[in-house]
Amino acid sequence: MTNLLKEKENYYFKLIVDLYIETGEPVASKTLVERFKLNCSSATIRNVMARLEEINFLEKYHISGGRVPSTTGLEYYAKYLIYNPQKYFNEKLEDLLAKRRIKIDATLEEAASIVSEMVGVTVVATSNNGSETLKSIQLTPLTDSSAIVVIVTSTGRVESKMFNFENENIEINDLKIAIRLFKERLIDTPLIELSLKAQALMPIFSQQIKNFEIILEKFVKKVFVFEEETKTKSFNKGAIILSKNIQREELAHILDLIENHSVWETIENNLDEDNNIKLDVSRPNLSIISKKIDFANNENIKELSVVGPSNINFEDSFELLNMLEKILKEKKHDN
Repeated sequence: MTNLLKEKENYYFKLIVDLYIETGEPVASKTLVERFKLNCSSATIRNVMARLEEINFLEKYHISGGRVPSTTGLEYYAKYLIYNPQKYFNEKLEDLLAKRRIKIDATLEEAASIVSEMVGVTVVATSNNGSETLKSIQLTPLTDSSAIVVIVTSTGRVESKMFNFENENIEINDLKIAIRLFKERLIDTPLIELSLKAQALMPIFSQQIKNFEIILEKFVKKVFVFEEETKTKSFNKGAIILSKNIQREELAHILDLIENHSVWETIENNLDEDNNIKLDVSRPNLSIISKKIDFANNENIKELSVVGPSNINFEDSFELLNMLEKILKEKKHDN
């Protein structure tokens, strides 16, 4: 696909899309020459535009109007004229953070909220607890018939569960043995598998604990109660809601997408498979870029996505995703 355009055509096509992104309006040849002070005539640009229209990189809605990038053209622009996986933590976005006195170790929430507004896009962080594991389990007796079980997960989450055993003929010492066995056998087990794995310990429990069935049942039903969940958190939704380029009837579908679904899973077009980047410009008046985050240490956030109108600033959006990923990984490393 990179050989479709000659060097000069690449140059002019990039300027056309840049101007479209800046204004959100169809681009006319005369406007392009004047805006970028090009050393060529409007006729030359019209010829280039005609060629770009022939290969479906540009579209013309009206006979006398300018042209806008097509879906194919935007994909080409994003992939071959803008996207650069080596261009990490762009100076422009570093300056934006510095101006707001946000340090490099800013939390994801602070950085996403501030920079998404500056770039004028909606940022979506999608988390999934499927790989979150048990890292610690402790028992704190309260009375002769109650205790608190404290669970710490691989993401630093702390869960406390009340354990009542009044009239259950359970002794604190048996609970302590149960906790010891869980530490020996269940540490680093995914949370969503704890219940099943705990039940598999019944033969061991039967040899060391009195009333082991009751104790296991209580842990399975009251303590090890975790289900796989996918959650999304969005920042600067106003960029979508207030966009003049997005029709009101489309808005409900877009909001449902970013609030209730994995953005990554809805996109079929890989921009860069090696770097886990996807791009979708096929939807009416909407552009989506999604980056899959791979954490070896079980961080729950699995996706970062940028959602904006069709004239989204792709360059800033790519750098925004890279920046947020870097902040997220550095924050996790510090923890």
